[in-house]
Amino acid sequence: MANTIPESQIQFAQLAVKQRYVQPEQLRAALELYRRYAATRGDVPSIARILVGRGWMDKQRGEIIYRHLIHGEPLPPPASPYFAPAASSAPPQPVASARRGTPPGTARPSLDGEFEILDDLGLEPPGSAIDLPVQSNSTAPVIDEREAWIKGMGATVVRKDLVKGYKITQVMGEGSMGIVYRAHQISMDRTVALKVLPEDKTKDQRFVEEFLAEARNAGRLNHPNLIRVHEVGKSGDTYYYSMEYVEGQRLDEWMDECEGGRLDPKQAVAVFVQIAQALDYGFRAGVIHREIRPNTIMVNEDGQAKLADLGLTNDEQTRFLDGENAYYVSPEQVTNGDVDTRTDIYCLGCCMFHCLTGELPFEGGAPKEVLNRRLDQAVPDPRELNPAIGTDLAKIVMRMMARSQAERFQTPAEIADSLKRITFAAPPVQKKPLSVRPGMSKRPLRPGARGASNRATSASSRFKRRPGR
Repeated sequence: MANTIPESQIQFAQLAVKQRYVQPEQLRAALELYRRYAATRGDVPSIARILVGRGWMDKQRGEIIYRHLIHGEPLPPPASPYFAPAASSAPPQPVASARRGTPPGTARPSLDGEFEILDDLGLEPPGSAIDLPVQSNSTAPVIDEREAWIKGMGATVVRKDLVKGYKITQVMGEGSMGIVYRAHQISMDRTVALKVLPEDKTKDQRFVEEFLAEARNAGRLNHPNLIRVHEVGKSGDTYYYSMEYVEGQRLDEWMDECEGGRLDPKQAVAVFVQIAQALDYGFRAGVIHREIRPNTIMVNEDGQAKLADLGLTNDEQTRFLDGENAYYVSPEQVTNGDVDTRTDIYCLGCCMFHCLTGELPFEGGAPKEVLNRRLDQAVPDPRELNPAIGTDLAKIVMRMMARSQAERFQTPAEIADSLKRITFAAPPVQKKPLSVRPGMSKRPLRPGARGASNRATSASSRFKRRPGR
């Protein structure tokens, strides 16, 4: 079979199987999806993004492979096997790469002798170096582009003029509602986040009309803890909306950098107070979110938290079976019941549980099992996973995640008020030991001496000369 898939994608696919991160049948399905995307001649998601989006591989494992391919970082031992791999278990040996855009000394793995699995999948082995983002001779921008490339799971921008009036500079991420780019809005001379709807959604005219109407309504919202929508429209056959670009970090990325994947409770409370205030603003405006996830929350360097996509997410039950979505949806979304602001409260509680414990609520098993578990099991106590969480804070989280809507907080304002009342014990004060000058010694207090008269004793009366001085 002629190889119509870029060599960088083949290299990733080969290592994903060798590391036992995916099963062969999952990779076959991902490759078929890749070919279908390529046939449309539009923006093509990488094999990694397809695997992650379908829930077949963790994003962290995808980054591990890309860092190995781009930076030559060593691979960990293969994961617990889904199957007995046919390839050799010897680790790939790095070789030098002299491509422009790759700093001297950056290693790339040699894959010789490791292509039996690729042959089985109908792929030809790669013959040249991986395609990396290429920029000018400036070192810093190249490094930034590479990190963005890794975080974007190898996504590449096919057309920088995909949307008229915007110049796309890089891929920032991908959600259920499309790919998010960093772009320059030419008319306003500003950097924006540009979200482009996926082609499969634009074929449903009713969906498009509802989306445009909701996007325009979202553009009227203005709150310091909401990411503002600037513009919504259509360019050719592409539907899009541009948003405020936040210099900061997504909450899920921040969690990944923390020990145990969890924030300090005081930091978490500071973030979720702000998000609850944003949701309350939307609630009073008659707008709900439906799909709050850690990756919809941005935090800038000043600690200001902002929520994205308020009012822009349509409720699609089938999407709950993709990836980690199942861990954040409410019971009424699982049963196709009525959703309201209390649905957002449940989703926010799941995010807070994850943020405080580093673990997903009702974790384990396939997405359907996770969904069913929240319908018939008690709400987990976050203190069992992180004893540092105080009782009052744990009760707030568990009430937010109550199975019945009536048992939850009824408005986001109630959550914000409750979180503001949380107090954190101050760290114990370390008393500074009394310093003694050379030639001096401490004099113990007289037995029974206490009170103001003792505290007022002058420093000179607490010391006595050593004998002979």
